[in-house]
Amino acid sequence: MIPFPREPLAAAPRPPRPPLPAAFYRALVGLLLFAFAVTILIPVVPLFITDRLGATEQWIGTATLILAFTAVTSRIPTGTLSDRQGRRRWMLIGALLSLAASVFYLASHSIAVFMLARIGTGAALGIFTTASKALSADLAPPSRRGEALGLNNAAFSVAGIFSPLVGEGLKNALGFEAVFALSGALSLLALGVTYTLPTDHPDMSESNGARRDTVLALRQRGTWAAILLIVGAGALLTLMFTFYPLLAERTALYDDAPRLLAAVAMGLGLSIWSLIDTVIEPVAGRVSDAIGRQPVALPGLVIAAAGVVLLSRATGTASAYGAIALMASGWGMVRAIADAVAQDAIPPALRGIGTALLYTSFDLAIGIDAQLLGGMIDGANFDTFFTATLALFLGFGTLGFALTTRLRTYAAPQVAPMPTDPAC
Repeated sequence: MIPFPREPLAAAPRPPRPPLPAAFYRALVGLLLFAFAVTILIPVVPLFITDRLGATEQWIGTATLILAFTAVTSRIPTGTLSDRQGRRRWMLIGALLSLAASVFYLASHSIAVFMLARIGTGAALGIFTTASKALSADLAPPSRRGEALGLNNAAFSVAGIFSPLVGEGLKNALGFEAVFALSGALSLLALGVTYTLPTDHPDMSESNGARRDTVLALRQRGTWAAILLIVGAGALLTLMFTFYPLLAERTALYDDAPRLLAAVAMGLGLSIWSLIDTVIEPVAGRVSDAIGRQPVALPGLVIAAAGVVLLSRATGTASAYGAIALMASGWGMVRAIADAVAQDAIPPALRGIGTALLYTSFDLAIGIDAQLLGGMIDGANFDTFFTATLALFLGFGTLGFALTTRLRTYAAPQVAPMPTDPAC
């Protein structure tokens, strides 16, 4: 008997990707405006401290530490309260605090008043971003969670593309006060957009109280994997957004910049970082949704470390921009995975506290790193500084990567159907 040839089985069609709701995109616009209000301050804060207030360089690290400490102390209460009272309410509070901080910046004629402004910015940053990230996880379908969180991070980075150029250029043209006034106007716009978001109604069915929720989140292996990854990544952010302006100035890094770029060469480096991060994070999140978190995290660690080494050896504009682009690529991959891993293993009712724990660790790491690394700069010699930065990044990052093995994604418990009575 001659067998009939068998037809190859057709591959099962892929299910369509579920859409992200319109409210998700409106929330991104609000986050973008808020991020612009905060990041526009980055290139001017170190110079305002030394040039306008006449304080020493040590106050630059202190200003970062105060901002980070305030963000740290605001994140966990925000995470808990947003789990119970809704994300929108706390995003509105964060935008109002950012608006109030801009008033203190404008009134800063002493280091004491300026530090009050930094406290306001830190609280606003901790509150708004914690609630916003939890909202993104709430609104995203599970199969697009990594991508959605990457888009949330990218919205912040989009602001960072333009805000350093605007901040530096506006300061050079009109002075520090113009930068602070624009920050306040952007905070007001963020407040308006956030107000248009629908009022969310938290699901309290899986909540056990603030203390028990925190303990439950900390018992998850994924929470600790994410914390270690993000703590390591904090060393890179400290390098770029606290000490990079000082590095550029003291090592004359951009003395060979074309005349057209001379006025904004340092700020353009921050814009390159943000542009690369904007592109990388959503892509890294989407790829990790498809192939897993680890295959994206490991290349990210290697690429970012290579960027740090190249920046430590940069001797001019082109080599500095190339190193920054490489470092930003790895940073974006690692951060996208940390966010996704933190949300994978916890129920929806713990997303606020999960985000708060992750970014409390992040802010605390940045503040400590700012104080630690600042003491390792010897005039124009940054060798020890770069060595310590690389050690912090790889040490914590490698431990976090090791913990990402065998992680399980949280699945809502299925309620068994009630048995039917055959006699009925």
